Amino acid sequence: MNEEDFYTASEARKVLGLTEATFFLRVKQGQIPKVIPPGKRQGHYPKKYIDALAQAMHLLFEQHENLEFSRSRLVEQEEEMQIGIKCFGSEFITPLPERIAFQLKSQYTFWSLKGAGHVVGYISMFRFPPEFLDDILTGRRIEREITVRDVLPFTRGEPFSVYLDVLAVDPDLPAHLRSLYAGVIVSRFADAILDLRANTYQIEHLYTVSATKEGDNLIRKAGFQLMDGKSQSPGRIAYEYRLDNAGIEHLKEFSRREV
Repeated sequence: MNEEDFYTASEARKVLGLTEATFFLRVKQGQIPKVIPPGKRQGHYPKKYIDALAQAMHLLFEQHENLEFSRSRLVEQEEEMQIGIKCFGSEFITPLPERIAFQLKSQYTFWSLKGAGHVVGYISMFRFPPEFLDDILTGRRIEREITVRDVLPFTRGEPFSVYLDVLAVDPDLPAHLRSLYAGVIVSRFADAILDLRANTYQIEHLYTVSATKEGDNLIRKAGFQLMDGKSQSPGRIAYEYRLDNAGIEHLKEFSRREV
C-alpha cells in the first residue's frame, strides 16, 4: 500500500469538514470507505474517494444555499396541500381552511422548503393535549381527525411534547432531488427544533407514527425509538425521540450546525 494515496482519519475529517462523531458515523454506515493495511490496526482513507466526496459535498452545499426553509406562509399552504394530495391522497390531507386555521393558532405548525420560489416539500408538527396525543399514537384517532380545538400553541417556559405529522416531498421531482430535498428538510428541521429550545421552548419529546417501511427506515435512522405496546392499530407504528442530553447531541448530527 502506498501511504501517499491515503489520508489518516484526522486528515480525512479535515478535508471533509466533519466533526469526529459525524465522520465515524458515516464510516460505520459505509458512506466513507476505510482500508486497514495488513499488520496495522488503524484505518486509512483513500484520497481519491475522500477528495471526490469533499467536492460532491461542496456542490450539494451550494445547492442547499439556494434553498429556503422556513415557517410556511399562508400563500404557500396551497402548494403544500397539493404535494400532500399527490403523496397520500386527498382523503388524508387537511383542507386548506383548516390548515390555515392550524397555522394561525400555532405559528410553528407548518414548515416548507422552497426552491426557485416554489414549495418542493414540507413538514408539519403539532402540540396536542396529552389525551389527544395518546389517541393519535395508539391509532384510536388519525391525523385527518385533527381539529382546531386539538391544536395548542407553543408556550415558552413550560415543558411540552411535539407530534411530527407529515414530511412530504413533491413526488413529481426526479428521485435524486427527492432524496436531496428530504435530507435538507430533516437537517434544517433539526436546526429549527434546536433553535426553539434555545429560545426557552421546553420541548422534551418528539413523537411520530409511521405507516410505511420507508418511513420506518427514516424514523429509525433519525434516532427515534419504538414505543413498545403503544401502537394498537394495524399498520401504524408509534415512535418517540427524547430530547435529553444524548438526544440533543444526536439531533445536532442532523442539524446544519454540524454539516
